[in-house]
Amino acid sequence: MKAESCPVRALALLLLSFLYSLVGFAENSSGVVRSVGISPDGKVVAVAFHSGRHSFIYEIDVTSGNATRLTNQTSGVESSPSFSPDGRRIVFTYWPEGSSNSETVLANTDGSGIRHWSPSNTNDFSPVLSSDGRTIVFGRSGFYGSYSPIAQPHFHAWRFYASDLDGTNVRQLTDENFYSASPLSVSPDGKRLVVVTEGLETPQQIAIYALDHSGKPVLTLRPSIPNGADSKNPILDFPNYMPDGKSILFMAASNGKRPWSGFDYDVYRVNLETGTLERLTRGNGFATDLRVSADGKTAVFLKWRCDWQGTPKRSSLYLLDVPTRKLTQLKVAGLN
Repeated sequence: MKAESCPVRALALLLLSFLYSLVGFAENSSGVVRSVGISPDGKVVAVAFHSGRHSFIYEIDVTSGNATRLTNQTSGVESSPSFSPDGRRIVFTYWPEGSSNSETVLANTDGSGIRHWSPSNTNDFSPVLSSDGRTIVFGRSGFYGSYSPIAQPHFHAWRFYASDLDGTNVRQLTDENFYSASPLSVSPDGKRLVVVTEGLETPQQIAIYALDHSGKPVLTLRPSIPNGADSKNPILDFPNYMPDGKSILFMAASNGKRPWSGFDYDVYRVNLETGTLERLTRGNGFATDLRVSADGKTAVFLKWRCDWQGTPKRSSLYLLDVPTRKLTQLKVAGLN
């Protein structure tokens, strides 16, 4: 069944997946999946399952749909899971209940060997392990609030950093101070990161940065989306490097088939050398959290159903076979 679209423009870019658990969507009694990751071979999907005030990471076997808890935490918010390139570890964000700052957590995929690190007075989100497994790349918010008296507070003042696995040797990768930013992806050769950024006075763009030094982006893209939701400023999110390092999968918003049906957030691929754009899905409705396996064969994302007010209420996991473009809903058991 096609997910109901969410017509509100403000829902176009929901920043980092972690924010869903803190300031985002309405809840339902059975809980909801709000962020995802996928193993390098595409056989396991990791999700953050949010119920009540808490959110925990589960691993889902793609073949059976069975879900198992990663940790034994009993409170707080776990979010934004990402697999290591060898598939043996998961890195994610954890917000302890009652704490004013987030932590970065690294664990083996069987839940053992858990290590936390938490720099004081910072909020770090959406961690990703580099291709050699020795570096964590992440976003850091410098301000939580609102630039307008009528707007909802959100995390702003984004910059991107890298560190060693224990949180030491932190180095800044971006010079700009972004109003908002998407989750990031690291190139297969470990030399670059890609992220969607937006400034207070600059539109959204796909930006690529070097990992070996701080500076301006080495490449920026603003693909022209056919029948785009905003013809002048495309609505972009969730960029992912493909295995060849020469193309990126991402999500972008286009107008639905009917004026009242809202936007479709579909999956696109852009060639970094030629700018050639391909559309891989159609009619997703409101969709988020695109992640692609390291082998480039499988992508996973969330489709959302909305209430009569257009508020996202329930999410469903979908798998995209990238070569064939076949889309399949992943039925899950064991989330509780």
